[in-house]
Amino acid sequence: MNDQLPSPDFDRSRYERPNQDWECGWTCNGCPCRIGPSPTGDCRATAECRPVLEKKEGEEKGRWRCTRPKEHGGPCSDGPLPDGSCACPIPTCQPRRSLRNQRGRLCMAITAATLALLLIGFFGPWRWQFISAGPVSSHHHGVVFSQLRHSWPGDEGCGACHSAAHGDLREWVRAAFSAHPGPLQPQQLPGINAGEMTGLDRHCLACHPGHAFHQPNVTRDHSCSACHREHQGPGRMPAPRDTQCLSCHGNGSVMEASLKKGEQLPATAFNFRQTSGRVFYHVPRPEQGYTKVFKSFADDHPEFQLHSQRLTDTNSLRFNHSLHLSGLVKLNGQALECASCHQPDAAGAHFQAITYAKHCQSCHALQFDARNPQLRPPHGDPANVRAFLRSLPTQYADLARRSGMTAQPDTEKFVTEQMRHLRERVMNGENLEQQIFFATDPSRQLAVGAAPSQISARARFAGCAYCHEVGPGGVDGLPRIAPVITPDRWLIRGEFHHAKHAIVACKECHTAATSRQTSDILIPSKKSCTECHSPQGGVAQNCSTCHSYHTVHAPHAHQHVVR
Repeated sequence: MNDQLPSPDFDRSRYERPNQDWECGWTCNGCPCRIGPSPTGDCRATAECRPVLEKKEGEEKGRWRCTRPKEHGGPCSDGPLPDGSCACPIPTCQPRRSLRNQRGRLCMAITAATLALLLIGFFGPWRWQFISAGPVSSHHHGVVFSQLRHSWPGDEGCGACHSAAHGDLREWVRAAFSAHPGPLQPQQLPGINAGEMTGLDRHCLACHPGHAFHQPNVTRDHSCSACHREHQGPGRMPAPRDTQCLSCHGNGSVMEASLKKGEQLPATAFNFRQTSGRVFYHVPRPEQGYTKVFKSFADDHPEFQLHSQRLTDTNSLRFNHSLHLSGLVKLNGQALECASCHQPDAAGAHFQAITYAKHCQSCHALQFDARNPQLRPPHGDPANVRAFLRSLPTQYADLARRSGMTAQPDTEKFVTEQMRHLRERVMNGENLEQQIFFATDPSRQLAVGAAPSQISARARFAGCAYCHEVGPGGVDGLPRIAPVITPDRWLIRGEFHHAKHAIVACKECHTAATSRQTSDILIPSKKSCTECHSPQGGVAQNCSTCHSYHTVHAPHAHQHVVR
């Protein structure tokens, strides 16, 4: 390629370079000399031109010619002096520094002052206060962390997270330049916000082991410090920002990559949540590997999978919410309401588990003999029920003694009479067992007396099959009663705190009053939640409001789930 040559009229002596350190003192008047100052700042101006001696052929002395250029007025009228010097001398000026030179000197001064202040701060008595980015959150003020702090120098124990904190200045410089990304890699800094792991994140796992990512098919590791922003104040650590969640859930290509990775994993890899004695309702994996790409909860967040796939409760217990809330069923003369059975736990976040002894027995007592309502078979194990029924004479004898009968003849008479009444009703013990286990009609449980006036009220126990699924095929000829499995947590990928929603009536979110089947899952729909958790409702709709992120395997770590 040919280099472009300058114009024939180009004057190199008048070319103003932007990297010059000095400029002519007459520049401010708009008439700088064309010679300009020297590199050291000295004025080099002498005259407006340098006359040239011209000799014609045959002449010995010649004649001096003015060389002042056209843009400066052309040849002067007086011409050069006889000795060849210019007749128009230029007064000298005081050259001044160019703007570039002034900026450079200012930058050098600021850099020197900054280095001096850093050296004073790094080696002064206030060293740790000087380098601290701010107070740590309350999460890092526990007993374990306080013990860890004292094992490092400095008041704040920076070395607990920053391994180079206990070193000298050389160690800090080495750590800075060996970091990834380092000070010479500014183009890689945006990768940290995108979730790239850093060396600092490895120290988080020293105290938080087992905090794996929330799904086994994530395509890349995520930085701990990108989501959990420390040094923001002494209170609670700020919640992770939605941008971190949406970097995957709002990106279709990332979710597709996760789908392809998940296809190579066994199905058991996704059953990673610890139960800790609780019963979780397990939903199947979405058919496409993920539900939907979305940007916000109120706008395009998918419907809860319980409702979108119309899942049902597989609990074998027969229960009718509508009947119990209709007002026909009363407890201590008062109609039942949600709080009659669903009672909050100590923290108020969730509800205590429903048990027969605490919530059902007062209305559904196992009173199979209306004449002796105190006599009740045990609940929960068919073998114990059979043993109880086959020892009824002994049970009646114990009941008589508890009632105050001390004479043996009176006890024997009481037992004989009660057994006769039972035989009149059920004919034999085998029939009694069949009725206890398989009867479903409470109207059949009536006492038999000599006259209608002597018939007492019906027994309150209809039979096991009234509430349970009972069938043959159990061990040792016992009936098989399907186990009652009531989930303690329904939305195990989210967090919910009932106490924070106490101002809202139960029926506003749960449609229990119209539910007649146990298979109905009465968890609120997304639409019910967005009435409040939306810009219109004014309540936060951040991802971290409802969701936790980590798959926690450590026994001391928190697992956020929803009941």
